[in-house]
Amino acid sequence: MADKNIFPDLKNENLVAAMQAVNKDENKETQSKLIEEAIKASYFAPADIIGEDGNVLQGDGKVKIPENSKVSFKLIKNSKGESYFAIFTDINEFQKWNKNERVNTIVVVFPQIAQLVFKSDAVSGFVINPMGENIIFNREALKSILEVMEKKMQEMQQAKEAPQQPEEKKIEIKFGRPSNVPDSVLESLKKSLGKYPEVKSAYFCMMLAEGREHYLFTLNIEAEPERCKKIADSISATAKLFLSKFPIIAAPLNSPYGEGAKQVTEPFYTK
Repeated sequence: MADKNIFPDLKNENLVAAMQAVNKDENKETQSKLIEEAIKASYFAPADIIGEDGNVLQGDGKVKIPENSKVSFKLIKNSKGESYFAIFTDINEFQKWNKNERVNTIVVVFPQIAQLVFKSDAVSGFVINPMGENIIFNREALKSILEVMEKKMQEMQQAKEAPQQPEEKKIEIKFGRPSNVPDSVLESLKKSLGKYPEVKSAYFCMMLAEGREHYLFTLNIEAEPERCKKIADSISATAKLFLSKFPIIAAPLNSPYGEGAKQVTEPFYTK
């Protein structure tokens, strides 16, 4: 046997476990895990490295591949005479198959060996650990997997190239008690609110948003949306007769405005 220390330390323990799980119980879950681990893994692939003179290069463990050399990956055949590339998860699996210590290996990845399959009509796919788990990826399966991988790569590239959306501007809103508002104003507003039986209570406070102050009325109201809007507009119009220093907003109590108002004041009107 060749010295194991000269080989890269490929183990692929997760892939081996996934292949064993498929052989034990093949289902959608085990198949999906197998494909996931197979795509991530690196493999030993036996190959002849052919120099410019046409001779197979040999070495004492490691061979430097000249620039103009060719690589011819080894094929194995099944009982039907179909040819497959053989790849291995680790050096032990490679040496189960290798009966010739002078066979070179190259480390390959899934897309690389899959693409090689489609470069030759004589190759039906590749097999992982033919002397062990013996997991076969045929041309049909590889085509489907490569299409999914290509689609994901395109989506990642599009996401990378897409213009970044600006972050939504967060508006800080503050609430406080109003000052310098005569009691007579609130009394007049109470009379106006009393005309609407749908209004159970009302709050009045100040609101600061984006540096601007507003008068804020929040109404505890039970009515259809259109009716709520009509009442709110009416209250705002009445309030404008007495309050002109700041813009006026009227909103339902069950809104962010209402929650803020309840924290700083008590209702000035209750039915």
